Amino acid sequence: MLFKRNEKTITKILIIVFLAVIILWVVGPILIICSNSIKPSLDIKKIPSVLFFKPTLRHFISAFDNGDFDVYFKNSFFIAVITTIISLSCGTIGAYGIWLARDTWGNKISNFILIGKLVPSITILIPFYVILYFIHLHGTYAGPVLAHCSVNLPFVVWLMLGFIRNIPIGLYESALLDGASRMRIFLSIYIPLLRPAFGSAFILSMQYSWNELVFSLQLTSLNTYTLPVGIARSVGAVAIDWGRGCASATLTMLPIIIVGFIMQKYFTAGITAGAIKE
Repeated sequence: MLFKRNEKTITKILIIVFLAVIILWVVGPILIICSNSIKPSLDIKKIPSVLFFKPTLRHFISAFDNGDFDVYFKNSFFIAVITTIISLSCGTIGAYGIWLARDTWGNKISNFILIGKLVPSITILIPFYVILYFIHLHGTYAGPVLAHCSVNLPFVVWLMLGFIRNIPIGLYESALLDGASRMRIFLSIYIPLLRPAFGSAFILSMQYSWNELVFSLQLTSLNTYTLPVGIARSVGAVAIDWGRGCASATLTMLPIIIVGFIMQKYFTAGITAGAIKE
């Protein structure tokens, strides 16, 4: 009995230590960035790191005055919202179409379309650059929007298709017998039932487009730079402006964290829906 109690105690301690390490690994870099954003420049460069310092907002002011943070924020917001809207609308309709054709070519397409998500983004950067250059869209908002959609769309289709398959087919067949068209069934029955899926897809699509750097760096110009590109510009040829970069990174994290908390209940419902089958 004593051995079993000791074993349970050791197990609990190991679990607590493991969780503490994971939390520290995830939250640690965020705390360092937030801390450096309010540290004086000299304290940021000190080794070992200074724990007690006089907070300053100079880096945040520099991010707006010298770092054009407001311009980058506007660009990122516009690109992320447009990308998310296109991905969710087209991806949901595409998933519904694939589900309707499940008895013919739908299953083959559903397996093939996921390749678009598995291909590394860097491999399609050069083709995108060449295409956008020849159609005179390089340096515009259309470049990163199209590039982000090419990565988000396969994932949204795959995600929505899984949810649609979990909806009882009896609802579709009953509505069809009542004379409803396929599009009417989609808008009146499937769209309301897919709200948890929309929450999950919205957060993940928005997060990818908001944080993406490779496409945004190569397919934009000075007027269409996004926040990740703006943060990267803190790295100069001679020195690195750590304070301004950390302040910009802190401000960049806030919107997506707020959206995540607002959409948390939909995201949680989305990732657990279909886990239990009757």
